[in-house]
Amino acid sequence: MSILEDLTSGDSQRIWQGACAIRQLHDRDELMRLAGHLAQIRDSTRGIALGGTFHPNASHLAFAIGKLEFVKDGRGCLCALYERDHFYNPVDEEKNGRIRILGTTFVSGPYVDFYDCECVTCGARYRVIERDYHYTWWGWARVSSGP
Repeated sequence: MSILEDLTSGDSQRIWQGACAIRQLHDRDELMRLAGHLAQIRDSTRGIALGGTFHPNASHLAFAIGKLEFVKDGRGCLCALYERDHFYNPVDEEKNGRIRILGTTFVSGPYVDFYDCECVTCGARYRVIERDYHYTWWGWARVSSGP
């Protein structure tokens, strides 16, 4: 099944899965293709309760729609979206070749306070705090633009 099929299925679990897939998608051509269906996605998901215990699943859909709008409008490097979401793990982003971790500062023992990171596409730098409560989350803040 495709991401678009998931998002337009009317099934809350599939909508959530499609929204999470968009969060991880960095292929601009595929994102543009999906952005061409924004009206259909909005219509198909309107009024569907998406649940969520500790964090409302509707926020995943809102982020996915925002990401598609961002790409459709050509607003710049996808790294700018890191500041809008708490689910971008800098370690995973580095493994996927999207950023470089320039340094890690620990609070005590193995507990991370923050990472200093750089986007490999545009060179923007971020300070990324790592925190947890019911789940681990990351707060991205741009500290400088690229070169």
